[in-house]
Amino acid sequence: MKKLFIVFALIFTATAAQAVEKRYVTDSLWLQLRSGPGQEYRILKALQSGEHLIFIEENADVGYTKVRTDKGLEGWVLTRFLVDEPVAKEKLILANRELEKVKAELETTKTQKAEYQAEVEKLKSERSGLGRENTDLEDELNRIKTISENALALDEKVKKLTQRNQDLEIKLETLTAENESLSDHRQRTFLLYGGGLVVLGIVAGLILPSIRGRKSSGWA
Repeated sequence: MKKLFIVFALIFTATAAQAVEKRYVTDSLWLQLRSGPGQEYRILKALQSGEHLIFIEENADVGYTKVRTDKGLEGWVLTRFLVDEPVAKEKLILANRELEKVKAELETTKTQKAEYQAEVEKLKSERSGLGRENTDLEDELNRIKTISENALALDEKVKKLTQRNQDLEIKLETLTAENESLSDHRQRTFLLYGGGLVVLGIVAGLILPSIRGRKSSGWA
């Protein structure tokens, strides 16, 4: 029975805790900026907590400090409400600003990371293309080497053929000269033979009539 009572008490406590609505104390504070160091002086402006003020001088006897706002308005405020460091609200604002700054930097970093990754992919693609291009260049180089080797072989063959052609030309010139010499020799031989025949004819023409005359005299 006691255990059952404890269970019901716990359930009731949990339910009551869930039904309670919470409230928080505001940290808003308004500080009067007066024309002089005292409450009897005219209020120039109400300053919200966390507002930035520039220190000018302090009157410790009356507990007031002379300050200047960001807009250049000068006046006196109670010294006990001034602190050297930002209040919680101001710290929260600064923290939020810093958080926003960090978020912006994070987004910038993400964008840069994406750009870098895209650049890396581009470089990889270019590298792959360069690899293919390098292979093509190697193939082209090998082809050029083969052509060069063939060109050298052809050049050597051309040199040999040129030398052979020159040798044949020299031989042809020699044979031509020999042929011309033989032709001249033959012509001279023919001339000699012809001249001999002419001489023989003349001699025969002179000798034969005398031989015939002698024969005729003997026969008579």
